[in-house]
Amino acid sequence: MQGKFTFRGEAMLSYRNLTENDCAFIYQRWVGKSSVFRQGLSEDELHSTIQKMNTKMHNGNYYEIFGVLDNDVLVGTFSFYQREGDIPEDAVYFGIEISEENRRKGFAAETVLMAFELAREKGYKKIFSRARVDNIASVNLHEKCGFLIVEKNRSKAGHEVYDYAENSFFAA
Repeated sequence: MQGKFTFRGEAMLSYRNLTENDCAFIYQRWVGKSSVFRQGLSEDELHSTIQKMNTKMHNGNYYEIFGVLDNDVLVGTFSFYQREGDIPEDAVYFGIEISEENRRKGFAAETVLMAFELAREKGYKKIFSRARVDNIASVNLHEKCGFLIVEKNRSKAGHEVYDYAENSFFAA
C-alpha cells in the first residue's frame, strides 16, 4: 500500500509498506532504540518481522507498518495496530518513528496528519497512542496534534508513559 499526502494542495511526504530494501536503514537507526525493533534483533529477524508486518498480522494481532518518505528517501515509519479485545474495532493504536537525522524538520507532525487521513480512509473513528513521559519531543508532538492524555502508566519495560486518545480529527 502506498500514498502521497498533500496539504493545502502541495505534495508533502509519501508512505508505502516497508520492504526488505529498508532493512539496512532500519537496522542502523532503530534496532535496540525502538519499541518496535527490539534490542538484539538480528538482520534476518528484521527481514522476517517486516514480511510479517506486511501481511498485516504480527504476533496474532493486526499490525501494519509504513515507511515515510521525503522525495522517495525513507525518513521514518508509522504504524497502526490492534490487540484483540483491547480497544473497539473502529479504533486503532498509532506509533511513529522519525530517524534522528530527520528530526526537527516537521516530518513528525506531517506524518501524524498523513496517518490520520489513512486511518479515516480505513474507517477508524479513534486513534490511541503512547509516549514516554521523558520523551519531551513526543509529548509535545502528541499535544500539538490534538491527542489528550487518558492516563499515566508504566510500559512493559518499566518506563513512565502517557496513554493518549485522539478523536476530534474524525468529527469533521
